[in-house]
Amino acid sequence: MAALKVGIIGLGGIARAHFDAIAHLDNVEVVAVADLFEEKRQEYMEKYDIPRGYQTHHELLQDDEVEAVAVVLGHMLHHQLTVDACNAGKHVLVEKPMAINLPQCNDMVEAADKNGVKLMIGLSQHFYDTSLKAKEILDSGELGPVITAISYMSKNWSYSARRPQYRSRYHGGGMWLTNGVHVVDRLTWVMASQPVSVSASVGTRAHYQAADDYGTAQVRYQNGLVGTAVAVGYADGAPNYECQVICANGGLRFSEHGDKYVKVGKGDEWQDVDFAETPTGMYTEWQSFAESIELNIEPPTHGEYGRMVMATLFAAEESSQIGREVMIGDGPGWGSQTSGAPTTIRHGWI
Repeated sequence: MAALKVGIIGLGGIARAHFDAIAHLDNVEVVAVADLFEEKRQEYMEKYDIPRGYQTHHELLQDDEVEAVAVVLGHMLHHQLTVDACNAGKHVLVEKPMAINLPQCNDMVEAADKNGVKLMIGLSQHFYDTSLKAKEILDSGELGPVITAISYMSKNWSYSARRPQYRSRYHGGGMWLTNGVHVVDRLTWVMASQPVSVSASVGTRAHYQAADDYGTAQVRYQNGLVGTAVAVGYADGAPNYECQVICANGGLRFSEHGDKYVKVGKGDEWQDVDFAETPTGMYTEWQSFAESIELNIEPPTHGEYGRMVMATLFAAEESSQIGREVMIGDGPGWGSQTSGAPTTIRHGWI
């Protein structure tokens, strides 16, 4: 089987994690990069033995050898670059958050559908070893039906550790879009249903900035369950990345960061559960993207799933502003998206 030929657009900090994951896969090969800065292009081309580098994404998209691209630039650029790539006939893996407003998400879903290419959103926590093991336990029925869940992400968010664009909502920054996307994804995944409404508080408590530093949302799902998503950027505090799921016959706790663990609570005690470990954090994400193209199936975190996660985040912002519950509508790809065959535990709301 020939390797999937990939172009990487944007060589910022997160790009290295993508390259390191691809380096462990035999069926994916980076053949081109694009970045405005020549020194960045040369650095990556030399380190990862990449034959071609371009200054703009337009040039890279004209490269006939490139079959798929990863868009790993700033949040406010995801929309246009993804649409351009789809229109050029390239499959797209775009970093989270998908875009900075719902019309942009709609454009991206429609562009992929119109051009017959795969669109996958890089919701990395969906593919972590601990997350996959936790989902496997839930799907096995061992703990009985899910009753509710709480998905956390709280961490220090000092100015010195953040780029300026993450302090501005206009550029797609703020704790809620930057990291709330992870907690809403995990919550939606473990609830195994589509969100229908949200009631939330999103704002700024710990920093003086133009974007929020916390968000707490109660999300109601189509299956009747309600879960809670919490994302907080401390001025100073200990990190918490845990997801807790309460079921009829026990509990489940899991986290990928710090002390990685999966714990099952039964009989008045918590027990650690073993899980398989992959070479890097994004290994399964890239494996899944390549698999969806090779088998012509829907990616796990496909465009419509990513759009629904973003619709929940945007509805939470609206709920916070107007002080009441906000309903979430269907997306443009709702009728055309299918679960894919084979369906795996990596899929979003399956």
